[in-house]
Amino acid sequence: MHIKPMTDRLILLAYTSVATHPMTHDELLSLLDSARNCNQRHGITGMLLYMDDCFFQVLEGEELTVDALYEKICLDKRNHHVVKLIREPITQRSFTEWTMSYEHVTREEMASFTGLTDYLDQDHPGFNGMAAGRARQLIEAFKNGAWHRHDLTQQKFIHIGI
Repeated sequence: MHIKPMTDRLILLAYTSVATHPMTHDELLSLLDSARNCNQRHGITGMLLYMDDCFFQVLEGEELTVDALYEKICLDKRNHHVVKLIREPITQRSFTEWTMSYEHVTREEMASFTGLTDYLDQDHPGFNGMAAGRARQLIEAFKNGAWHRHDLTQQKFIHIGI
């Protein structure tokens, strides 16, 4: 049996953070453009959700690269209260089509698409305070196309491919 060296191992890392200020549409587009370029250079795929001035992000890629990017994100002045929810090895990527897929969601959409009404009824801004189990539900909902059904003419779903 051949075991991959640690440096080649794929991982999934999911975290939440709180924006230091409400981000404008242009700021979010700039952030996404930067993320797409960085992720493409480093072989990282994933998704990003923004709700109530909070982020939920999933990163997939080579272990050392994802860990280094996460450390950079922790130091980024655009967010605070960065909380790692999941960090685990994976055998294959779930977000192979996206260097970074993005959705700006509302609480109502979250409840509708994920059934996480009990979590959303709590006094947490956005994704802040989410637990790993809820994060897994959110990732599954996204992977299963919950937000891909939006009318793209609304320009709500921004699909940034590789």
